[in-house]
Amino acid sequence: MIVTKYFITITTIILLVTAANAAESISAKALFMQALNAPNGTAKGIIEDKEADAIHTATGASDPIRAEVSTIKKFNQEGCSRLAVKLIQPNTPTKEGGKTDFALNYELNLCRNGTPPSEGMDLAKLVKVLVN
Repeated sequence: MIVTKYFITITTIILLVTAANAAESISAKALFMQALNAPNGTAKGIIEDKEADAIHTATGASDPIRAEVSTIKKFNQEGCSRLAVKLIQPNTPTKEGGKTDFALNYELNLCRNGTPPSEGMDLAKLVKVLVN
């Protein structure tokens, strides 16, 4: 009876941890959208998408990649913001043989519909580039 209780408890813990980890895994794009829609303008999670695959390939490390997205600026155009993105992969091998956290920081302008905001864009210049 005690062994059964321990088995059930351990199984429950494993299922909860697995569910929690699955809930945290998300694409970078989904995190961007969460940040755009969040009242505080932020989102965090573990990314598992093409961007994560590219980082794993480049670094040779397999640890999960944590992502932190925050809003730097909201544009006048509804649903559009400038986002700061920080990707962190722990235990990345170094040339010296040790390990360190690899961090990639970048910013992007994005709207909820997936396009960049038109605010500040020279649309005439853009059309000229696209036509030529």
